[in-house]
Amino acid sequence: MRNHDISNELDDPLSSGKIGAYSGSVKARFYKDGKLYKEIPPVDIHSELRSILCNSKIKIKSYNVSYDKGCLVINLPDNIKGSLANLIIVKTLTTVGLRYKCVSCKLEIDKISKTICFHY
Repeated sequence: MRNHDISNELDDPLSSGKIGAYSGSVKARFYKDGKLYKEIPPVDIHSELRSILCNSKIKIKSYNVSYDKGCLVINLPDNIKGSLANLIIVKTLTTVGLRYKCVSCKLEIDKISKTICFHY
């Protein structure tokens, strides 16, 4: 097993190596004005994820984006794990979070919680 940094805050959204997503699955909650923001439709996450996967020229297998108890659940394809999954997750969530003017996004990946802060 690799060692990875499990710090609580990700000030640089591009520092995806700090997230440590080895399973390719993530739960995400967006925050705006100090409150949980539930207005982001899963189809926007799905669309952004699809465009990132298509632009990366990776063979796309089935993946899923859904809501579960107020948080978005993203399950990446089986062939996308590790640092590649980290990069795709951060890019997708950052792009969507900034589009909706959110302040941050809290992630739960492999039972470890992280926060991505969005800087405008």
